[in-house]
Amino acid sequence: MYGMVNQAIRSMVIEKLGKQVWVDICKDANLDPIGFNSFEQYDDEVTLNLVGLICNKSQLPPPVLLEDFGKYWIDYARKSEYQAILKNFATSPVELIESLDALHSRLQLAFDNLKAPAFWVTRTGDKEVLVHYKSERDMPLKYFVLGLLKGIFAMFDQECRVDFVEPKSGETAVFQVNY
Repeated sequence: MYGMVNQAIRSMVIEKLGKQVWVDICKDANLDPIGFNSFEQYDDEVTLNLVGLICNKSQLPPPVLLEDFGKYWIDYARKSEYQAILKNFATSPVELIESLDALHSRLQLAFDNLKAPAFWVTRTGDKEVLVHYKSERDMPLKYFVLGLLKGIFAMFDQECRVDFVEPKSGETAVFQVNY
């Protein structure tokens, strides 16, 4: 996982739980509380360990924390140097979701060995889509993606309902999005 993801986790913890909680989590994880280098790649275990420690400190189960982080990630990215990329990729939430692979392709220019997930959309109704998600990572990120989808719709001032649908072979998760 790249440092920018862990930086966003750091930012969320400090914002929602306080700086001392972050310092305590880093002490437990044997990490420097100052932060992470955004362009450095860290082992996925670092991120998984952080999630577990944050869950312990916040008393949130991992699915809830990951969903919250997915929503937070969108706001974090909108406030970062990547805001221009987000703004220029789409004029609607579904268009942005359909553009996520292209967005990740652009990010691969800046991040060596980026293990980007794949997303594709199947339109199933006037206000309904299936979002298909595939990842090489052996991490439980479907709840992060659930929050990410909700965050994308919130970015466009739209509400949505997101439900899990049984994935087919080769898919990590499938989400039914009604808006």
